[in-house]
Amino acid sequence: MTDWKATFTTTFGAPASAVSARIWAEVYGDEYPAELDTYSFVTRTDLRRIAAEARLEPGGRLADIGCGRGGPGLWVAARTYATLTGIDIAETALASARRRAETVLASDVEATEFRIGDFQDTGLEDASFEAVMSVDALLFAPDKRRACEEFARILTPGGRLLVTTWDFDGQPVNRPPQVADHRPLLEAAGFDVLAYEETPDWRARQRRTVELSLERLEELAAESGDDPSRLRASLEQTLRNQDLMTRRVLMIASRRV
Repeated sequence: MTDWKATFTTTFGAPASAVSARIWAEVYGDEYPAELDTYSFVTRTDLRRIAAEARLEPGGRLADIGCGRGGPGLWVAARTYATLTGIDIAETALASARRRAETVLASDVEATEFRIGDFQDTGLEDASFEAVMSVDALLFAPDKRRACEEFARILTPGGRLLVTTWDFDGQPVNRPPQVADHRPLLEAAGFDVLAYEETPDWRARQRRTVELSLERLEELAAESGDDPSRLRASLEQTLRNQDLMTRRVLMIASRRV
């Protein structure tokens, strides 16, 4: 099994890829939130919907699980005037998030905190957040059932859960176990599922992003110092894994009272 903590510690410890940023901007156009330095397929449309559906009052408490470098969570918190707690397994990601929180991006965020934790053990108190978000990170949770239970534990009754992730019709290589539908797990954990929507153009965008990465392989390898043959193999495996995805979904759920 891949040591994901070590993998993401290395990933977020390296400078963000300028080559990848150009590829994403080409594929996603105005939907690409370049200023957030994301490590996901999140779009501006996704972020606007998450902020609206969080139903947070000013000063409300928001948690971002698998927060990475912190951009999406800070964006949502700034637009809802919420406090933010970000959780990630990689200290290098959290260090970047703390630096970002000191910038103008976070000028409307009342308070921020970034802490080590994971989907099964966030380290957060029971019923301590009015909203919980997670952007394209639940894919890496080793136990999706326990992750949903942890979401429910830290949310207040009636609190909102907002997650983007993927359903699969098979098991992708070099990934934790996946599921065909997250709704039964959410319902069993104590959620009412309010929306379960396929995000627009996700498959074409994801595939084109990888195809362009293959076309610019030498440039990417030179930038990162990776072996080109290993990088090619990884990108080709990513395409095969994408073929097993049935949908990228935005899940909106409410913790039962």
